Amino acid sequence: MMPKPSRPTGVTILAILDFVGGVLAFFVGLFVVALGGSGLLSQFGYGFVSGFVVVAGVAVIIIGLLGLLLGWGMWTGKEWAWILAIVLYALGALSSLLSLAGGSLGSIVSLVIYGLLLWYLWKPHVKAYFGKGMGMQSAPTSQPAPPPTP
Repeated sequence: MMPKPSRPTGVTILAILDFVGGVLAFFVGLFVVALGGSGLLSQFGYGFVSGFVVVAGVAVIIIGLLGLLLGWGMWTGKEWAWILAIVLYALGALSSLLSLAGGSLGSIVSLVIYGLLLWYLWKPHVKAYFGKGMGMQSAPTSQPAPPPTP
């Protein structure tokens, strides 16, 4: 088995962006949960939505934690992080396509970005870093069997 290649610069950038996004989402989620649970919405006549706000905040906290986990996985070159990134970027591209079909021309930019991210993750040196390239697998040795002894 070959040694693990060094982390590509693009993967480093993506991991840092995942860390930053995860931290931001986590703290925004905490703020939203605090807002929903504080009773402040009730003072303005919106008490009926407090439960929904808390649930949304918890969802954002979970997304933030997943972002932190993905960032760590990308940083350390975990195979599951490559798979998760492919799935998330493909879902983002699908969402952009649906927005485009709905008439949102601004989604063209996000569609291009997701396309470039998917293209980048499929590059051989990036796949190799995550253990997905052909260079990371041990080559099968096909030696002829020794002749039988009489």
